[in-house]
Amino acid sequence: MTIFLSIPDAALHEAVAEQIAAARLGEARAFDGAAGAGIYIFDEAAFDKKTASLFTGADEAFVLLLGGEDEGASESFAKPFRLGHLMARLHYYSETAPLLRGKDVAFGPYRLEPQNRCLTGAALPEPIRLTEKETALLVFLAQHENGVSRRDILAEVWGYDERIDTHTLETHIYQLRRKLEKDGENWLINENGLYRLARGQG
Repeated sequence: MTIFLSIPDAALHEAVAEQIAAARLGEARAFDGAAGAGIYIFDEAAFDKKTASLFTGADEAFVLLLGGEDEGASESFAKPFRLGHLMARLHYYSETAPLLRGKDVAFGPYRLEPQNRCLTGAALPEPIRLTEKETALLVFLAQHENGVSRRDILAEVWGYDERIDTHTLETHIYQLRRKLEKDGENWLINENGLYRLARGQG
């Protein structure tokens, strides 16, 4: 994903661009005045009403505002801010946030509604609420019907590389199974080291 920068302070612009490159989050470019799919980082001094109006209805654009607050921004960062925190949020907007905007997905007796972060179904007395990462994990699995490896899930949903020793995925799978799998049902499949969603009807 391309990350567009509009930061008048040259030193800050360079520091942010260098951190983006070091974290391998994408390609950093100067904002060219057009709004499209991507992540946009604006300093408050460069984000006026005219610029904000460019992003009205731009569903595939994420706007991060450094300093100040504006309802047209996806998130604002009060100054002074830590570059490490900005990079962590950039990872969220490049990897996780797009998954939460996905279309509804049906599997088993459930309908996953990513934007609402919940599962619904005719047999459910009320929606099953999901965390942000649980939702992103289910959407990612739904995109890979033949299964996906643990390494790829950790890389795409959490931004981890294979050198990191973590039980994050296993913990989330365990919590999801507690929410989804009743009476011996098995909707989260792990076969031959690949995770996938079962598609049959309950």
